[in-house]
Parts: sequence; C-alpha cells; structure tokens
Amino acid sequence: MGSQTKLPKADAATRRILQSLRAIVRDLRLASVSCERRFGLSAAQLFVLQVLQDQPGLSLGEVAERTGTDQSSVSVVVRKLQEKQLVQKQASPEDARRLVIHPTAAGSRLAQSAPPAVQGQLIQRLAALGTRDRAQLAELLERFAPADAEAQPMFFEEAAGTTKKGKARD
Repeated sequence: MGSQTKLPKADAATRRILQSLRAIVRDLRLASVSCERRFGLSAAQLFVLQVLQDQPGLSLGEVAERTGTDQSSVSVVVRKLQEKQLVQKQASPEDARRLVIHPTAAGSRLAQSAPPAVQGQLIQRLAALGTRDRAQLAELLERFAPADAEAQPMFFEEAAGTTKKGKARD
C-alpha cells in the first residue's frame, strides 16, 4: 500500500540537494545520539551549555541570538539545564531587572570535556558563505520548508508540551 502519487524523476540537482540534506540531518542525528549517550544531554542542551561556557552571563535573548533560534525554544533548553544543575540564572550585576545565565562548575566541566556542538559548526559554515549566499539560501529554504516552519524548537529538542515521539503531553 504505497503512495498513489507519481514522483517526477529526480534530476542531478535534486539528487545533490537530497544528498546534502541527508548529510546535515545525519550529522545532527549522530550528534544527538552521541550527546545523549555520553553526557545525558540533548545536542541542543550541549550547544546552549557551550555557548554559555564561551560567554557566561548572557540573557535568554542573547543566547537565542547566538544559537540562531527563538527565545521560547532557548528557554525550554535552559530550564532543562537548570534542572540538571548545569546552569544558574541570576540578576545581572549591571541591572538587577535583567536575568543572566552562567554555567555551574559541573556545567563548565561538561562543556569543556565535550566536542564542539554540531550546531555551532553549522553556524560557522553558514557564516563562511557570505551575506548574499546566506540570504539566497534562506529564501530558497523558506520556500521549500513546510508552511509551519516558524518558531521550531532547537535541533532534536522537543517543543514544550511534547514528548520525544512528538505527541502532546497530558
């Protein structure tokens, strides 16, 4: 019982695109599995922890900027890191109304012992493309991505209120 839709023959460009997408997804998936096994963290949690290790004292918004995601997704990841006692929030010394996030001693040790997060490597590769190429790639991917692609959780991190299988929590 397969699909009744006839797919067009994949041309060389389509095959190259699919191969590149598979390579990116494979890297993300392998990094996620490795993080879970070695450190008990999702790849997204390790990425945020490493960002905070490199620049302690960032706000949620600043972490979101550096990770290329939205603040609500980062908030979920930071909360999980807090629950594991790997980061702590505190009032900024410059402005007590502003909360900043620091890795704990355990969080620093973990961040330093782990290999660089694959998401950081992707951001570096994208930065190397140059402004015009990034803008073109962004436009093409936005046209290609599903319509509900806005405000997605970080790579391989469940959205708030869902389980690992993508089902809503009770």
